[in-house]
Amino acid sequence: MTMDTETFVTPYYEVKGFSPTEKLFVMTDLHGCSQAMSRLLKHYDGGSKVVFLGDAIDRGPDSYGVIKTLLELDALCILGNHEFMSLEALYPETVHYKNWTPLWHTVNGGDKTLDSFDKAIAEGADYIENKNKIRFPKIYDDYIRRCQSHYLSGNILLSHAGIPAHDKVKFCENPFDPQNFDDTFLWRRPRTALDQYRYEPRIFNDKEVFSVSGHTPMPPHVIRQNYGVELDTGHMIKLAMEIEPDDNHTNCRYRIIGTICTEVDTPWYTLEQVKKCVEKELILKEI
Repeated sequence: MTMDTETFVTPYYEVKGFSPTEKLFVMTDLHGCSQAMSRLLKHYDGGSKVVFLGDAIDRGPDSYGVIKTLLELDALCILGNHEFMSLEALYPETVHYKNWTPLWHTVNGGDKTLDSFDKAIAEGADYIENKNKIRFPKIYDDYIRRCQSHYLSGNILLSHAGIPAHDKVKFCENPFDPQNFDDTFLWRRPRTALDQYRYEPRIFNDKEVFSVSGHTPMPPHVIRQNYGVELDTGHMIKLAMEIEPDDNHTNCRYRIIGTICTEVDTPWYTLEQVKKCVEKELILKEI
């Protein structure tokens, strides 16, 4: 374990019987917190495939900066429910779902995203203007159009909100096709311990997979489970995961990188406490 004043890195944890095809650096649910993102990326080796599990925008002050960095990293990006909610406001010519726009602007932090976009445009960023005179940076369009519904690397399944234990899942790919796009797996949340990754692997494409997902804020002491990792711990803690195969691509190991984030809320706990929670040496139920 290494630690500095801004981040922690856990020891490696071994996973038997599951392996990606390449080394991955995974982040999720950054929600406009570019400073926390920069701290996590101190531990990026520069060669791993970067996978982002969605919700780059909203609530934090710098959605533009998060998007810009993901594109610079050539990250494989997965659509989150917050990106999905933004589509109706930003693409009113083509996207019509459930009147998400008021909910996105108010409850879900879309106003912070638009503030970030306006600032970037004022500073010279190329932009698109839609029929309602809403302007957004061209790079957000680039980002949205590269977003995938999921990524399967070997038998490691990466998705925004995970999949249930016993249902067959068919991800839909094109959110700009409202007639055929199913947003169910952007919103799913585990309701019980049985619905988490603790006791059995998920089945995807008829084979067992080790699941990595975000979306549902979890207490740090339960993010590491037997058959997956739930990497979202809410606004005040941001985590990344480095996962690498063994030489035979039969097993793998991973470690968790973490930082305290003050860009949305003010934490009451310390970096050392969060590290101990992730390593299951301490339980803070209030986190």
